Amino acid sequence: MDTKHPIEQYFSFKHPLTEYLPMEYLGIVDDVLTMDIDVPEHFVADPVTGAVHSGFATLVLDTVLGGAVLGHIKLAQPIATVGLTTQHMRRAVKGEKLTCRAKLEGIHRDMAHMSGQLSAANGETLSTATGTFMIGTRAKPLGARL
Repeated sequence: MDTKHPIEQYFSFKHPLTEYLPMEYLGIVDDVLTMDIDVPEHFVADPVTGAVHSGFATLVLDTVLGGAVLGHIKLAQPIATVGLTTQHMRRAVKGEKLTCRAKLEGIHRDMAHMSGQLSAANGETLSTATGTFMIGTRAKPLGARL
C-alpha cells in the first residue's frame, strides 16, 4: 500500500494555509524532506521589486520543519512549535521558485530538533532555520476553538 507522507496529505486538503502557500512534496532523500514552493503575490511587501515579507520564509520553514516531524513520529499526534530561529540572507521575490529542505536532528524527551533551509532555484540559500517541536501536545484542535 502506498502511503503519503503527512505533509503531502496536509497539502492535498483544502485548508486556509494551503491556499496561501503553494507547496509540492518532492520526497525524502538521505533523511531530508524536500518541498517546492512558488512565491505567491499576496506576501509581497515591496510592489516595486516584488520582494516578499521575511515572514513568508519563516512561515514556510516552520511549516516544512513541522511537517517533517510528523513523518518521523510513529503515532499520529499533535505537535507544536516550541522554538524557531531563522536567519535571512535575502527576501524571496514574487513568482520565484523555491525549495525548502528539512532534516530531523534528533528527538529527546518528546522534543524534535530540526534544521532546514529555503533556497532559490539556482541553489542560493535565502533563509536557514533551527526549530524545536513538542510532540504530543494536549491543546484542543484549532477547529474546536473556532
